[in-house]
Amino acid sequence: MCKIFYYKKYDFNEISGILTLTYAVTDNTEEIHDFTETILFPSVPISRIIKYRSILNRLFFLTHIAFGISYYKTFCPEKIVIESGQLTLTEANFFNQFYISGLGEFAIRNNLNLQNKIQFPFSKAESPVFPSVPFRKRFFVPVGGGKDSCVSLHILQSVGADCTTLSVGSPRPIRECVEITGLPHLELKRIIDPHLIELNQTGHVFNGHVPITGMLAFLFWICSIIYDYQYVALSCERSANSGNLMQGNLIVNHQYSKSFSFESDFYKLTQTLTPHFRYFSLLRPLSELHIARLFAQNCTSFFPAFTSCNKAFKLDESKRLNRWCGDCDKCRFVFLILAPFMNKQTLIRLIGRNPLNDLSQLTGYEELLGLSGHKPFECVGEIEESRMAFSLLATQDTWQSDSIIRILKPRLPVFDYNILYNQLMTPSQSHLIPMEILSDVMERFKI
Repeated sequence: MCKIFYYKKYDFNEISGILTLTYAVTDNTEEIHDFTETILFPSVPISRIIKYRSILNRLFFLTHIAFGISYYKTFCPEKIVIESGQLTLTEANFFNQFYISGLGEFAIRNNLNLQNKIQFPFSKAESPVFPSVPFRKRFFVPVGGGKDSCVSLHILQSVGADCTTLSVGSPRPIRECVEITGLPHLELKRIIDPHLIELNQTGHVFNGHVPITGMLAFLFWICSIIYDYQYVALSCERSANSGNLMQGNLIVNHQYSKSFSFESDFYKLTQTLTPHFRYFSLLRPLSELHIARLFAQNCTSFFPAFTSCNKAFKLDESKRLNRWCGDCDKCRFVFLILAPFMNKQTLIRLIGRNPLNDLSQLTGYEELLGLSGHKPFECVGEIEESRMAFSLLATQDTWQSDSIIRILKPRLPVFDYNILYNQLMTPSQSHLIPMEILSDVMERFKI
């Protein structure tokens, strides 16, 4: 029987600050699963919500569509029905791309091809018109607990920007990084429907990676209006543009919603409703290697707090690690990219082990270096960056005797060391950093 996915309704309570998003999956007319997700926006200013309620309702509707991806993927139904509103053609095209590219890795892992399957319905009526929203010139800086957002915070604080840190949930690395900055913090809370978690645990539905950064972008957009912030400054680097593999004509990129492609598409979408709002990544011009050097040189206060290992951010708090596992793709890459710029013993102490001297991690480093398999489905840098970092270590007395360095050094392809290093340390011109802040950042950090 034909399964149908319904975007049922959304509701926002300005007193409690709770946004409720409701979905359902049916076989024809018989409802077999329904889902409700809730998101809490704390201490909402009711007067501002009332003033801009019409445009906020539109953003709540778009958020309803964006967050539906977590529930749509359980069955990947053949048909989509939207009961909570109507998309414009521009919005429908955005979400077609968002779902197809955002579920690219998910499709590969579940042996699916969604490229001709997802088509959002749209209205041919004229786009709704909303009143202009002014913003105060201040920054929300989403904090993930890793090195990248630490670098962004250091840059913005150094140039005197008016910043507030922002997160969805607050695992330990996020809390401690925020405390180090001394900045005000806004924490949103997201409650996924427990039924989705139950279904995933059965193994009888499709499950896998979703474009979480892209989903959260809609929450950050809402925050900009509710709390009156013009800028949302992310910390996505240019390496996020690099895909993992191809499925037909689609570039499958684990970091799609951190890529410049998504950032540009989302920025264009925001401009149709809030032309004064700016969503951008402060680190977009920089390579991972460049960011690692900035972090090592300027962010020593964050060393005890930052964590990039995903096991420290598991949804199930009882399964979270305090820091690093030291044996996953993220840990391997972060260790490798920081090692050329940090004291060896300091880095080993922070991560808890030395993966470059652990032969059980040989295959993982082969994949990072492009010597086998494909680039891991993780938030890791480009193969060229890993090779550059590896080559830097291979020339240093303190690292060159480590087992992974010794074994893989002869297998590394020959490349022009100076040319690649200069390329990786030269900022790209492809970014959306507003001109009014770009000069301050460039001058302060010579980037």
